[in-house]
Amino acid sequence: AGIMQLMPQTGANFGLDRVTIFDPEKNIEAGAQYIKSLNLSFRKIADKDERIKFILASYNSGPAHIFDAMALAAKYGKNPHIWFDNVDQFLLKKNEPEFYNDPVVKFGRFRGRVTCAYVINTMETYNKYLNKN
Repeated sequence: AGIMQLMPQTGANFGLDRVTIFDPEKNIEAGAQYIKSLNLSFRKIADKDERIKFILASYNSGPAHIFDAMALAAKYGKNPHIWFDNVDQFLLKKNEPEFYNDPVVKFGRFRGRVTCAYVINTMETYNKYLNKN
């Protein structure tokens, strides 16, 4: 809800209620705090550009499913700190019983198509604006 499209529970975690979640200034502040917390959650990803992809994915889906996809990537020999062609592929596989029932998966089934598309679209939009100069 609001300008940062925060889920009500996420907004509540950052001090918003049913009314303040629609206050643009408070909503943006809560969204910025959420992004800051996601940055801390993924601080082990040393490459800043890669970390941003994980933050974007988590902003869209919540971090739990991203952590699951990272665990699957590591288990199956992919780099758990690289998004494209590594973790994103396992986020997509979390819709398949073989993967969402895997013991390393803690948060169950997830349809990752929207989240994977969100990362791609957001990065493409960012790069368009970056290259407008």
